Amino acid sequence: MEVMGTIGVREPLALGVVRLIAILTLRSALAVALAAGLHAGLALPACEFHRTLKVTAISPVTLDVRLSHGELQIAYSRNDQVSIAATQVPPSLTTDENFFATVLTVEQDGNHLRIRNASSAGLFEGKARIVCKIDVPYQTEVHSVVNNGNLTITGIMGPVKAETGKGDIKVSYVSTEVLAAADSGNLNLQVIGERVEARSGNGSISCVRVAQGASAETEDGDIVLMVVGPSKAKVRKGKGRIEVRGATGALTGSTTEGDLLVKAIPRGDWQLSSDSGNIHVELPPAAQFEIDATTNFGDVLINRDDIERPDAAVRYFHQKVNGGGKHIEARTHSGKIVIR
Repeated sequence: MEVMGTIGVREPLALGVVRLIAILTLRSALAVALAAGLHAGLALPACEFHRTLKVTAISPVTLDVRLSHGELQIAYSRNDQVSIAATQVPPSLTTDENFFATVLTVEQDGNHLRIRNASSAGLFEGKARIVCKIDVPYQTEVHSVVNNGNLTITGIMGPVKAETGKGDIKVSYVSTEVLAAADSGNLNLQVIGERVEARSGNGSISCVRVAQGASAETEDGDIVLMVVGPSKAKVRKGKGRIEVRGATGALTGSTTEGDLLVKAIPRGDWQLSSDSGNIHVELPPAAQFEIDATTNFGDVLINRDDIERPDAAVRYFHQKVNGGGKHIEARTHSGKIVIR
């Protein structure tokens, strides 16, 4: 009887626990459903633009794009068409299906394409922007301008002319020449078949694997050149530095307050100068070169076994190393010069 009594007490308790769990589960399900419905009700409508234009392989495609406020991406896809996809970011409750008809124009004349968003009209005074992706054939020439926003181009023949007012530029795997210019923004240029011209008003410049060389100039920022042909690099003001590794030809580099570092085999004459920055030159053992180093108020430091070390007070040093070779000139007003 005691056992039966114990069972009789516990059975209603177990049923109560089951009912409580069921109620809590139902309430959780209702909360999830309510949240999902609320999220769906608040979701903003997508505003998108898609167009595909047929082109021929007889001649290159010439693409002329101008965006006032947005992001532009141009990349290789297919050789018989140009595909344009654009999205408004962020989407807006007030946007209707005719949004892109008022802010984006596309014109085609054979293989010549012209895409425009010439003003920020319809973009809510700059609070919204356009993200535009254009897939093109390999044989495409590009002239692109983005007033405010980033620009990316990859995998085409070129030539390429890329400009931004305020925004970064990235160009890679282009077979012919590239001109990239930004009033304010960083430039990243990689694997370019012909010469590069890169200019930034306020930003850093990176050129990697540019066999025909680069001309890089920034008002204020760093410059990095990796595996480049005959090149020029100039930082006009500030503490921006220049770093060159793997130069395969002549090199000219100058800074104001920033340092210069060059690590390469001298296959062309080098002219390196800085107003107040330090100059570091690193060359492989047994390299043949002629060094001409001058500093007005700094030191000349030699850390090589094949060069006779000058006195500590020396401000000018000249020597032919291992029989001489390409001429390396390093000049700084108040920085030090280090030869390794």
